Amino acid sequence: MGNVINKAVWQKIGVDAFGKMLDLAAYRHKLISGNVANSATPGYASKDVDFDGEMKKALGGGPMLPLATTDQKHISNVGRDTKVKVIEHGPESEDDLNGVDIDKEVTNLAVNQMNYTIGARLLEKQLSALRKAIVGR
Repeated sequence: MGNVINKAVWQKIGVDAFGKMLDLAAYRHKLISGNVANSATPGYASKDVDFDGEMKKALGGGPMLPLATTDQKHISNVGRDTKVKVIEHGPESEDDLNGVDIDKEVTNLAVNQMNYTIGARLLEKQLSALRKAIVGR
């Protein structure tokens, strides 16, 4: 029964997609915050993720077709890499202390905050619409 509700309700209104968006934005926030915290650490390599690419991968985009499971014993998404690829940027020249550009990191943090806020608000609207459909108002 849970699988039917998952497919008929949660996937149809996009809860899975918005959940992945929020998870990825929260993970990226941790990486960017770490970069800002280590902006004065010699030799530190800044870390980031390709948000758009990781969202496409999380939503089933890319060269592999997502596998459908019709039985609980099936293994879902065999062969698909579900780990988020972290990109590291080291110092660009010998004069650089590390790979952190604080202006770029603050900008990335603001953009990432907008991504998270948009995802949260869209999820809220979808759940509100579902609540209205259930209640009948």
